[in-house]
Amino acid sequence: MSNFANQSFQDGAVIFSVGDVAAHLYFIQSGTVEMLNAQGVVFAEAAQGQTFGEAAILHGGIRSATVRAKGDVTCTLMGTQEACELLHTYSPLLVTIVEALLLQQSMQNTLRQG
Repeated sequence: MSNFANQSFQDGAVIFSVGDVAAHLYFIQSGTVEMLNAQGVVFAEAAQGQTFGEAAILHGGIRSATVRAKGDVTCTLMGTQEACELLHTYSPLLVTIVEALLLQQSMQNTLRQG
């Protein structure tokens, strides 16, 4: 992942908010992030080695959660176009499968938040 930019966030920093256009997929290099619903309630966490912001892979993806740093966090960012190109290098079918899984995950998150 050395071709991608790293970005650091201080404790409490909002990385993105509900309703933002999804521009990046994030890989957590160190630290933990919290996912909050539209009411500001934490419903999940992700830590080192995990990803968040998968809506960036969907064409026209919109953020369904707010993500906030819990402690200091460093992430590697992959842009929407880069993520899509990477998936296409493996298989166009893989893109369809991943999009379907992400839509299903988004629906489950919406139900869990409600």
